[in-house]
Amino acid sequence: MRNAMRGTSLIEAMLAIALLATVMLAVAGSQLAMARAQRATIWRERALWLADARIERLHVAAEAGDDLAARATASLPGGTMTRGDGPDGVRYTVVGWRGGNAATGPRCEAPGSSAQPPSCVRIPYREAEADER
Repeated sequence: MRNAMRGTSLIEAMLAIALLATVMLAVAGSQLAMARAQRATIWRERALWLADARIERLHVAAEAGDDLAARATASLPGGTMTRGDGPDGVRYTVVGWRGGNAATGPRCEAPGSSAQPPSCVRIPYREAEADER
């Protein structure tokens, strides 16, 4: 009986180490995913702030300088800032950056459906008439 039990504690230890290694690999993967999500959230928040600042600046002075586009380029990886026209006099400001997923279109709309959010933000607004200011 004693010879039959020889080596079982070594097998149990190897199984415990293999299980621990698998769990640690899963923990490391989840940490990496959380770090990526945090970085994307920081970029999205920064892009929303820049788009809002541009809209506010346009409400103050319609022909204001475009130093916010330079700030978007400096603040975001591959950062761009554009303005566009929409239907019924609605305009929008788009701030985009180089993200992990496919490039988005000029209106911040991905050509297909994606599991990840696009690497841009788009804020629509309506310009005030000169009498309303």
